[in-house]
Amino acid sequence: MKNKNLVQVTIDQLKKYIQTENFKDGDKLLIEKQLAEKFGVGRSTLREAVKILEYGGVLEVKQGAGTFVKALEEGSNLRKDLIDVREMLETTAGKLACENRTEADLAALNQALFTRNRLLAKGNFSEYIQADLDFHLLIVKSSKNGFLIQWYQEIFTDLKTMLSTLVIDSIDYQDNTNLHQKMFDGILAQEPAVIVEAILENSRRK
Repeated sequence: MKNKNLVQVTIDQLKKYIQTENFKDGDKLLIEKQLAEKFGVGRSTLREAVKILEYGGVLEVKQGAGTFVKALEEGSNLRKDLIDVREMLETTAGKLACENRTEADLAALNQALFTRNRLLAKGNFSEYIQADLDFHLLIVKSSKNGFLIQWYQEIFTDLKTMLSTLVIDSIDYQDNTNLHQKMFDGILAQEPAVIVEAILENSRRK
């Protein structure tokens, strides 16, 4: 987990740098090479930290122009609403997935879970976040309910921002791989109560 901690330390350093230098919305940061030297990290580590901050809505990377600060907005109520909707959609989809999943769905879920866990173990957070959400989307798709799939895809970008924010706000991001394994096991064994319990526990840990 060494790489994981280094990325998170760099995220924290970037946040403090933005705050102490009183950057405002639209202000441009130093170029990548200068920031890497400033924080004493490799450019790949810095790039990973910037990606997470971009996903979390703190920074904006404009190709060919540089990295810019974005205005931070208070969104506690919106976050609660998002969690509520996510729980509703995922628990409903999880129950249906237990009934409707195919062998192809199980294979895709197993591969997605493996990819998610490998990226988290490596500390590759930007790709981990996408892989984690892809796993959840596959659960919803396994429900075979077109409306659930459509509604879930509509909140996908917001979920990505929320998960990124959790990584940003924690210097020691907590691994919840066991809960994701439990979700898979519930679908595999066709036990709705198992997957619903895992989904709710995972959601409320966030």
